[in-house]
Amino acid sequence: MLPIVGHPSVVSFGMSIFEEVFSKPQLRHFGEYVTGLMVCPNRTVQGINDSLFARCDQSALNHFLTDSPWSEEELDRRRHEFVRDRLGELGLGGGTLIIDDTISHHVGKHMEGAGWHYDASKGKTVWGHQLVTSHYVKRWLSLPLDFRLYLKEEQAGENFKTKPELAQELIQQAVERGIPFSCVVFDTWYFSVDFVDFLEGLGKDWVTRCKSNRIVISEGRRPISEWARDLPKKDFERVVLEHKDGTKEVYYACSRTVRLEGFAKRTRVVVSYSEEKFEKMEDPYFYCTNRSDWELRKIMRTYARRSEVDAFYKDAKQNLGMEEYELRKIGGIKRHLQMILIAHTLLSLGPVDRAAGKAMVYLDTIGAACRRVFAEILRSFIQAVLEIGKQVKDPGKILRVLSSTRKQLRRMRRSVKTLTGGLKS
Repeated sequence: MLPIVGHPSVVSFGMSIFEEVFSKPQLRHFGEYVTGLMVCPNRTVQGINDSLFARCDQSALNHFLTDSPWSEEELDRRRHEFVRDRLGELGLGGGTLIIDDTISHHVGKHMEGAGWHYDASKGKTVWGHQLVTSHYVKRWLSLPLDFRLYLKEEQAGENFKTKPELAQELIQQAVERGIPFSCVVFDTWYFSVDFVDFLEGLGKDWVTRCKSNRIVISEGRRPISEWARDLPKKDFERVVLEHKDGTKEVYYACSRTVRLEGFAKRTRVVVSYSEEKFEKMEDPYFYCTNRSDWELRKIMRTYARRSEVDAFYKDAKQNLGMEEYELRKIGGIKRHLQMILIAHTLLSLGPVDRAAGKAMVYLDTIGAACRRVFAEILRSFIQAVLEIGKQVKDPGKILRVLSSTRKQLRRMRRSVKTLTGGLKS
């Protein structure tokens, strides 16, 4: 990894947004850490610190994450204000909030809050931290909003909260901070009377998947899978779902408004078959919503956007260090995850192309945006080499200057010290 000389423009932009949260030294560490998450191949505290030009001992960066007295709540509040204002500026209000959860896999057995959790994607129990997350989508934008760390009852004690309770916290917070969403999408784990009553109490629409053993009250009590078999085949209509990557999927779907056991209000139920399974009417999908007036296509398209949170998890783990932290204390772990949200937010909603009316990265994946940031770091590095080369002709000495710690630089010539002061940005 080339030495990181200065901050890329998107991080400098972020430092101007969050400068009131930090002291001057804290703000410098904030810029260094967020930059490191975007471009370093090793996104641990040690790995990021080793990549910095004029770096201090790694204990300073570690202290910033674990013990430095800045407010996580104030940082979150300021980030949400920025998101709310940027959504308004870009005309991206009225979006959909996705509730989901993921596991940050680890092997260290001494990390606070880590435990054994069932990973459906792997079909087995794995060790790590489980996060309940909220995610905002509208048109081209796909943006993580916040997270809660799920602790098992034996870990949390009297402070234990279920995943649906944590999800409600995230939704309530988004409402209170003015995030402009109108609909909430979630999977079968969160589908309960209490959860949908909570959403409707906030005036929010909702769409979810439904398990096949849900009971429909129609000519007695029947599992939804059994009830669906009586729907006339002629009532199914062809629905084409187009995804962001340009791919298309074809389904055949039919809907009815029915009573589900335990629910006071009637629910719109959609039964859907993939094109390949429709002829024999095998392996149906079931969706539920409180919107009886929406078209089938809109219901299915709204739920289909839930897959975008999985894309974020993949991006955050591959490109932003979601699973690379080696911190033991839960406070430092939460701060690391906060920095990932900030890095993603800046890459997604950073400096705006005023003429186009879009964030500059709106056509990029997060990986592509990180590569563009690295290209900017590379240009800064080349510029530093050229500047130092005006006075230091030996390539080996130039490399030693750029690889030096702050303490080592103090021992060097006054000209080099003056140069490094100009490169701190």
